[in-house]
Amino acid sequence: MVWRRVRTAMVWAAVWLGLFGGIAGPRESVADSGVQTVSTSELAPLLERGITLIDIRRADEWRATGVVAGSHLITAFDADGRLRPTFLTEVAAVSAPDRPLALICRSGNRSAVAARLLTTQSGFQTVYSVAGGINDWLRDGRPVDDCRSC
Repeated sequence: MVWRRVRTAMVWAAVWLGLFGGIAGPRESVADSGVQTVSTSELAPLLERGITLIDIRRADEWRATGVVAGSHLITAFDADGRLRPTFLTEVAAVSAPDRPLALICRSGNRSAVAARLLTTQSGFQTVYSVAGGINDWLRDGRPVDDCRSC
């Protein structure tokens, strides 16, 4: 069990360093890549304008908290922190690379990594990553749809 946690931490560290360039601040790298970090209060008007929102958490997480109404449910990383091989193609099926989209996860970490993947590997031009994720969405008292059958 300990080895599994260590391995997961090592994978995340490798992904983080590979995507954000090590010591360079993530804000610089993220801004250059077309990824923009937004708060939940900044996400709300984007949703009102019809931006595509993708919840990249796992089904057990959707069931535990509910989901933002209208979001597409596409898991990015499995429980071991590995990118699901179908993630990029599933996202491409719901949004075109020239259309802005937003990603939300539990706390904002996975959505930042996945957003960077979409801009660097799939040609998406503008991807918003929701800082604080569903945790902040709920903390702000924003509504969610029940997802017991997800």
